[in-house]
Amino acid sequence: MNAFRDNRLSRTHTSHHQGFFRASLVDSSAYLLKLHGDYKDARILNTEAELSGYPSQYDALLDRIMDEYGLIVCGWSGEWDHALRSAIKRTPSRRYPMYWAARGAPGIGAAELIEQRRAQVLDINGADNFFEGIDQRVQSGSSPASSNAAT
Repeated sequence: MNAFRDNRLSRTHTSHHQGFFRASLVDSSAYLLKLHGDYKDARILNTEAELSGYPSQYDALLDRIMDEYGLIVCGWSGEWDHALRSAIKRTPSRRYPMYWAARGAPGIGAAELIEQRRAQVLDINGADNFFEGIDQRVQSGSSPASSNAAT
């Protein structure tokens, strides 16, 4: 959230109990979706039962996001959220890339999704450094390949 504020980005920030399926994906420069809620809210979805399936509105939104936008996965094992795994697996389109940023080798659940979606695995040393690096490249207009080029 601080990155949005610090960079003065317009954004849509929504979570499951706020009716996020009514939010527009295209009316802001960034869309932050807290699918399970926020850790500060007692209504957070966290148990295996809560993560086993979503209402149809959630699935429709996830299907749209997976079809119309690229996806960066960071800090997720790919194991316990069965409904999110299903959303990723059922997306037929691969027109936008998927990146899986991980510390170390991805586990079995992640590896299955990575293979199925043909995601590019990125070995990172932490989420903060990873996203700060993306921000710097976006701000400078450079690609990941050019930032690693020998001079």
